[in-house]
Amino acid sequence: MTTKRNFFQLPDGGCATLYTLSGKDGFEVDVTDFGGALVAVRTPDRNGKCVDILLGFGNPADYRENDPYFGALVGRYANRIGNARFTLDGKEYQLILNDEPHHACLHGGDCYGRRLWQVKEAGRDFLTLTLESPDGDSGFPGKVCVEVTYRIVGGDALEIDYRGVSDAVTVLSMTNHAYFNLNGEGALEFGDHFIRIAADRHTEVSEFLIPTGANPPVDGSCFDLRREKSFAEILQTKPNGFDDNFVLSSRDGEMKNNVARARSARTGITLEVSTTAPGVQFYMGYFLDGSAKGKSGAGYPQLSGFCLETQLWPDAVNHPEFPSARLEPGKVYSQRTIYRFGRE
Repeated sequence: MTTKRNFFQLPDGGCATLYTLSGKDGFEVDVTDFGGALVAVRTPDRNGKCVDILLGFGNPADYRENDPYFGALVGRYANRIGNARFTLDGKEYQLILNDEPHHACLHGGDCYGRRLWQVKEAGRDFLTLTLESPDGDSGFPGKVCVEVTYRIVGGDALEIDYRGVSDAVTVLSMTNHAYFNLNGEGALEFGDHFIRIAADRHTEVSEFLIPTGANPPVDGSCFDLRREKSFAEILQTKPNGFDDNFVLSSRDGEMKNNVARARSARTGITLEVSTTAPGVQFYMGYFLDGSAKGKSGAGYPQLSGFCLETQLWPDAVNHPEFPSARLEPGKVYSQRTIYRFGRE
């Protein structure tokens, strides 16, 4: 049976709804139909106490703007598109420029995470949402219909399935922008976290965080996370933390198991990521500035939550050598990511 409740009022008089999906041992996930946003993830720590490990707003109405993209579904194109434009079949498309000073279109401009999605189906452990993105949306061509299903699998994992179809040639790359803190969302720091990412290369970026086109090996660099490192160690060499794409594969669509693993030494909570996407953006929350008030009442400071955003490589629309974001009419875009939670 679906568990749901009113979440917050919308300006047009409607109401956003909050859905709770249930697993085992108290594992629960809260999702709202506004922005398709993940609002809470409650999972047991090593002592069996359930901890909310997902950053989110204390005031639900703040999800209407959601500048940090807390838990939001991101589209039409995740990450940055350089100079907010790209060329498709000889035609240039100008997009919304919304990421100064990086001179980019970030997360699709008028992001899907700030819209009310339609609920197609809901149950005790799953929720399917749909959205129609019109032709010209933020400058992108083609009308795209997307469908996202959140599902708890195995009692302790959250599976996210993305699907999309278009009536014209376009580009599509979606993700979820969940911020985690495995000490609890109100911990406000994560130096005792550890991370491993099974990536041999990373996407090189300019000072404006736009890909240069190179994907150098991680060997001998601070990007080598193939062996586990603590967040504290990472911050010693990269004081701003990571906001980088780690290359999981040059091919899209193949499931890659346990490509990233994070854990908290304090709570024992672990997070393992498996995905069909060819990249994962490891972001450590540098742009958080304390203005977003969390569920525990405090503002989230810099470096208080991390993201593992599975997606196509950033700015692939301007780099034909990257895995392609092209979506033909009648073809189906699909991506699947599994976040599995445990304790040790």
